[in-house]
This record gives sequence, structure tokens and C-alpha cells, in this order.
Amino acid sequence: MSSAFRVGVLVVMALLFLSIGIFLIGSKDFLFNSTYRLKADFQNVGGLNNGAAVRIGGIHQGTVKEIDLPSQPDGKVTVVMNLKSATRNIIKKDSRASIKTEGLLGDKYVEISFGSPKAEAVAEDATIASETPKDVSEQAQALTDEARAGIAAFRDNMDALQHNFLLRGFFEKRGYSESGELTQHSIPRLPTRPPTKEFDFDSKDVFDKTDNAKLKDKKSLDEAGKFLEANPFGLAVVASSEAKGDTDKLRVLTAARAKVVRDYLTENFKLDDKRVKTIGLGKDKAGEASKLTIFVYPPSGRSPGSSPSGR
Repeated sequence: MSSAFRVGVLVVMALLFLSIGIFLIGSKDFLFNSTYRLKADFQNVGGLNNGAAVRIGGIHQGTVKEIDLPSQPDGKVTVVMNLKSATRNIIKKDSRASIKTEGLLGDKYVEISFGSPKAEAVAEDATIASETPKDVSEQAQALTDEARAGIAAFRDNMDALQHNFLLRGFFEKRGYSESGELTQHSIPRLPTRPPTKEFDFDSKDVFDKTDNAKLKDKKSLDEAGKFLEANPFGLAVVASSEAKGDTDKLRVLTAARAKVVRDYLTENFKLDDKRVKTIGLGKDKAGEASKLTIFVYPPSGRSPGSSPSGR
């Protein structure tokens, strides 16, 4: 084999590897796709870098091209993005850009929400609204507080179960012999953000007696079940409260009632049961009647909007 042939083979292989590298880099930066520019202004980009991914509906559809500092101290940081032209059909003038993190400590990326169908399309080099990114330390503290509150609520529920023998025996007859069954889908408190829809019931219309968790009128819950089945939601919370009685006993009773309603909804309607939670509020000092409420919260990143209340 001559030296000239060997040199030729090396040159061909080098060109091949170079071509593959250019193709891979170009695919990542959308160099071979038709694109357009879009901007969003942020007070703080929280560690976002050039070349970061831009996602729409969770799918990589663009790249951060530039991050420009403001010209004045009271200005905002401008993030310039290159997006696939095909996204013009779903990104509108009312779309919003937010900076998010892969996990808690992962890479930063930009998420752009879908626009509404009747909104105007964005123009080349247009600037869309943005949401302030959450600080990582604040997210970590929020998770810690949530965990502590959950542990405290769990202990309260366990104490109530241990000290209310008559009530515990009542639930054992109805299949709730393990206390964990009452709290396995529970949350420590209701979310602070407003729900998109509420379904309110008087407990006496839903349950057989004032001191049990047996359903009397299951059909009354079907409207809520059909709504959850037909509409995307981020979280649904079945909340039960009582107006009168012993606080400890009512904490257990309301937890059981919330679980029974959750079981009915998840067993009879096709919905994501991982997103359906319960909370037993115990004694509601402000209320005048025993209540059952199903709160429906929007998917993550979606504004509560103007969905009508079920009240």
C-alpha cells in the first residue's frame, strides 16, 4: 500500500468525521432548519447560558442565541432565541417565556407557553412577555417547608387515629383498618394559587349519615368526574370539612370522606389518579354546614384563566 494511498484514506476519513460533526452541531443549533428570531426580557436570567435549549410543550424547538445586558441600570436582560418556523402556528403574542431548571440543580432552559387560538401571530424579532424565574434556594426552602408540614400533618392524623377507638372501629367495618389508607393520597394544606373550578356539595346530600363516610348519592359526584375526565388539570383536591363536633374525631372523619370520594372518582372515570389528592380539614370554624369541595387547579405553567366556577 503506497504512502499516497494511506494519506488519501486519512484525508477522506477526516472529511467524513468533520461532516458528521458539522451535521450534529448544525442539528442541535437548527442550522439546517428555517428559523425566526424571538425575544423575551427578564429582570434576571438566573444562570441561563448561550446555546441553552428553548422548549415548547416540553419539546426542544429552538436555541438561545444571545443574552444581552441592558443599556441602563433600570433595564432588563434580553434573551434572543432562534425558533423553528413551524412553531409560528402555536406561539402567539400572548405566549409567555419562562426560565426553568432540569430538576432542582440541572441546566437552565427557556420554556414558551402556547398562545391562544385567536391571538395574533408573532412577527420576526418580536418580544413576548416573560415570567420571573424562581431562585433555586427559594425552591429548596419551599420543598423543605412542604415536607415539614406534611410530616406534622401526618403525625396529627396518627395521633387522632390512636386516641379515637370508637371511630377507628367504625372505619374498620368499612375496610379502613390501616390508618395509612386515609392519608396515602393526602396533602398537608390546600395550594395557595386559585383553582380554575370548584364543585361544592353539602355533606348531608352526599353521605349516608352525619357520622360516617358511606356514599349515599354517588351520582351527584358525576359532574365533577366528567369534568376531570374531559379537561386537562394539574391537580384536583377533594376537601372535606365539618361544622360541629370533636376536632380530633372530625379530622379522621373528614379524611375518610375525602378518600371515599377520591376512590369513587378514580375508579369510575378515566383520569390521572396521581393528580387527585385529598385533605381532611376537620372542624371548619368559619363554616355553618358540613361541606365537601373538589378544587381543580390548572396544569403547571397555565394561567387560571376564565374557567367558570362550579359553585
